[in-house]
Amino acid sequence: MEQVFYLFYNSISGGNRGQQFLKYDQQELTFLTKPKNARIKFFNIYEPVSRNKGLEQIKQQQNNDIHIVMAGGDGSIMWIVGLLLQYQIDLNKCIIIPFPFGTGNDFANTLGWGTTVPTDVIGKNNKVLQNYVEQWLIGAESFFDVWDVDIVLKKDGFISEIKRHTNSVGELKIQLKDYKFYKPMINYFSIGVDARIGYGFDKNRTTYQCCNKIVYCWEGFKKLFLKTPKMNQSIETLEYLDDHDDMQNKLLFKTQENTGQRDSITIPGNPINLLCLNINSYAGGLKNIWMNAQYEEGYKKYEFHPPSFSDGVLEFLSFNSILGIGSERILPGQATRLSQTKGPIKLNFKKNEPLRTYFQIDGQYFSITNPISVSIRSCQQLSQGKLRVLINKQGIVQ
Repeated sequence: MEQVFYLFYNSISGGNRGQQFLKYDQQELTFLTKPKNARIKFFNIYEPVSRNKGLEQIKQQQNNDIHIVMAGGDGSIMWIVGLLLQYQIDLNKCIIIPFPFGTGNDFANTLGWGTTVPTDVIGKNNKVLQNYVEQWLIGAESFFDVWDVDIVLKKDGFISEIKRHTNSVGELKIQLKDYKFYKPMINYFSIGVDARIGYGFDKNRTTYQCCNKIVYCWEGFKKLFLKTPKMNQSIETLEYLDDHDDMQNKLLFKTQENTGQRDSITIPGNPINLLCLNINSYAGGLKNIWMNAQYEEGYKKYEFHPPSFSDGVLEFLSFNSILGIGSERILPGQATRLSQTKGPIKLNFKKNEPLRTYFQIDGQYFSITNPISVSIRSCQQLSQGKLRVLINKQGIVQ
């Protein structure tokens, strides 16, 4: 018996470390492994000719279990999922395996595959790569929630992102249709200062993964001295949407300035961000934020549960300072629990004030001007809004 793995690699992820697979591009390696032999097929997702060849081969597969390894960062995961959907490949047959080659790798970390790989992931006589293959062969299958994020803007609103070219880096406005923006989410969504730090990081990131962590810390330090709208200045309410009856929407929480609403949670203090988690890992391996988070006295009447990436439930938290985010790794418990709810949910922004702030989805950062709302619901393109994934039980994030 033989197990085939389709390995797509992002040649520019994590300081271009994926380029070590170039010598095997559109070729195969066979490993004599237990409990069965394995064959790896390599395709460069960054190059159209290579990736299209791999996708065509997958499309011809008749197997019910097609193992797809994605060597890249968190953004690469949804890139390959989007391509599979584009090629009309049945995702119910596909099992996604993350190979942590990016800068953050929270998706891989959550599934037990760690936050990084060795500098030489192939190794002498392919031994290092074979070790990974052996782990994939004994991995356990699970389901993973995927969410749709839809943003609506005012007629004078727009969204910008950082674009890198050969010799330049700059902000680029995204072309929107009907003032709407859509992106799938697998890890997390946030709005506020943490997203602004990431936006600055995107401007100044290098081709070296170790240097990028220093750049990220430097951006965080700079934002201590810059004004970014806090949640009381930008957010009105967060509500749970009833798809069957728009009049039965449940208000989950409001900001302190929005005192006209009742029967809901008020966000304590004046936090610098709002963080929505689908996983138990954030910002490159920061884990257990939800379980370590504090909550106000009035929250004790709400029953909170341990988070899971397959329960159809999202966790909402906030941080009160940049220093709180930065110190979470060494002093856990800096965040505040706000809500734990299934989707769909809707975040409403202040209506009558011009607003420019920042948001991020799975570590991709954006600047946004004059938004109206953000809606998050189970992914409509996937069966029950879930992906099939492979987990490493020995390394799973607890």
